[in-house]
Amino acid sequence: MTFAGALTITDLDDFLTPSQACIIPVRQSNKPAGQETGDNANTEIQIDANNNYYEVSTHSTALAGPSAGVEVGRQALKKAEISLNDCLACSGCITSTESLLITMQSHNEVLDFIKAGDFSRTPVLSIAPQTLASLSASYAGGEIPLRVLLRRIRTFLSVPERGGWQVWDTTFARHVALREMVTEFAERRAAAEQGEKMVLPMLASACPGWVCYAEKAQGDLLPLLAATRSPQGVMGALVKQWYARRLDRTPTEMYHVTAMPCYDKKLEASREDFYSEAYKTRDTDCVLTTGELDLLLHELGFEPLAAVDGEDSAETDIFPELLQHPGSSSGSYLGTLMSALAAAHHLPTRVHTRAVRGSTDNVEMFLEDSEGAVLFKGAICYGFRNLQNLVRKVGRETGIGRARPAGAGRLQAAVAARRRKARTGQGEIQTPATPSSPGTPGEGERNGDDAAGAALVASRDAKKLDFVEVMACPGGCVNGGGQMKPASASVDTEGYARPLADDGVAEPPRSTGLASEEGMRWSTKEWVAEVERVYWTGLPTPPSSPRVLAQDASLPQWPTRTRAADGQADQVVADMLGPVGGDRYACVRTRYKRVEGDVLSQGGLTHEQVKW
Repeated sequence: MTFAGALTITDLDDFLTPSQACIIPVRQSNKPAGQETGDNANTEIQIDANNNYYEVSTHSTALAGPSAGVEVGRQALKKAEISLNDCLACSGCITSTESLLITMQSHNEVLDFIKAGDFSRTPVLSIAPQTLASLSASYAGGEIPLRVLLRRIRTFLSVPERGGWQVWDTTFARHVALREMVTEFAERRAAAEQGEKMVLPMLASACPGWVCYAEKAQGDLLPLLAATRSPQGVMGALVKQWYARRLDRTPTEMYHVTAMPCYDKKLEASREDFYSEAYKTRDTDCVLTTGELDLLLHELGFEPLAAVDGEDSAETDIFPELLQHPGSSSGSYLGTLMSALAAAHHLPTRVHTRAVRGSTDNVEMFLEDSEGAVLFKGAICYGFRNLQNLVRKVGRETGIGRARPAGAGRLQAAVAARRRKARTGQGEIQTPATPSSPGTPGEGERNGDDAAGAALVASRDAKKLDFVEVMACPGGCVNGGGQMKPASASVDTEGYARPLADDGVAEPPRSTGLASEEGMRWSTKEWVAEVERVYWTGLPTPPSSPRVLAQDASLPQWPTRTRAADGQADQVVADMLGPVGGDRYACVRTRYKRVEGDVLSQGGLTHEQVKW
């Protein structure tokens, strides 16, 4: 099993093996209250016959000599235990090992809950739409529409002998999060107009891999991270607060499990902001990856192709199912924000999109009005390699980070001029004419006049970023490290499939040119494209154009049923905040903590002294 590349120290690979010992056991928070033994006190560790460890203090005497002494104190040492909170509050390593996360949150924990038959707690399973798409694409016998698959899982797990679960998808929680994000961006833009610093560009924070990296390696960027919770964070609040109150139960009496496309969501669920001190419970008790959910369902005997009653009926649940948010399969954060800004503008608008160096994982999007003014500049940034460029770009625009070396400004100006020349058709790269809306001159037409074309490109380049949709995995959430893997195409000499488990010998890499690309170590581009296709076409009424690519176009309209959920989302948030408008950080927002260099601030050790 492979991580999404959440945490690194020195570089930005998608996976790193541990390079140094965990420092947590060295940082003792509870010092033993031993006796004052003076300058001649010695301390040693002793092990008894039962392998119990003791810290023994001795005091040398004239009779015994310095090599032996009288025992003056004995302290039983506790076993060093490292929790997920320790990992989040430390920058000493990545996460220690994958097994740490999987042991603490896995399908076995859910199986144990089901076998225990604990009817004092109400179980709720929340499934991400990317997880449903991956499962649907992986099942043999043809893809299953996402709504049908969701209802089959719900019916299967709702019986008492399997726990009597409530099963929902997370798109309503995402809808709540998207509306809160639009509100937060409006607050930030207003603050920027008042001269406040470090509020823009707003960086999406739904990806826990990106958040952990920012906290541990790019602490200066934390003020720019969106305070809005991820859909998982919002869903936890909906289950433990809103739904528990609806059932007249306490948060402790709810057992909330989520199924997510990446392992890093396990880390997110362990954050302090998602823990209730009053009730001693987390908003999300256990996080399963897509593969772990599939394993759980398989062990329980789930048959995905078996039809169930009501799988095609109208919605009757308390939350709307599989709400569509046109834009991207990673949450549509940028698309949602641009749609809201376009709706609020008094003139007709269009979107121009350009891929940076031809990459679909690094795309800039401009919202322009009919007069050609650039109203908003956003970007999609997927994969840690692109994150490196993002960090540098944001640093230049905001002044964050180290000062640039002498001559850097002239060099960057020369590079920008060369790129503008290429984009306007004067350089080595010829940009094809861009289609335009009826009655509106497109960029290709305007580029007939070199000066006008250059001015247009220059205005886009001069505009600073307002918002970035950031995801750690190349390809976004549909390519999460916890997703289902593509079936192996390897066959033996007789033409039969040859799985790795047959002899334990790793297969040689296939020279397709796909698996070697960034982020495709556990997948292929073809498989990610298939999951992406199922994600959009498997929806109840799929949008016709989920992405706007390299052209001028209008923003896709949200479906009517998604718009209809606005009122319910606002009411649910109002219910959680209470009549006096409580703390939004208790249900729809979160905070971040800079942990760069925090590891060794107590104890005086250096990274070089801490080795495996």
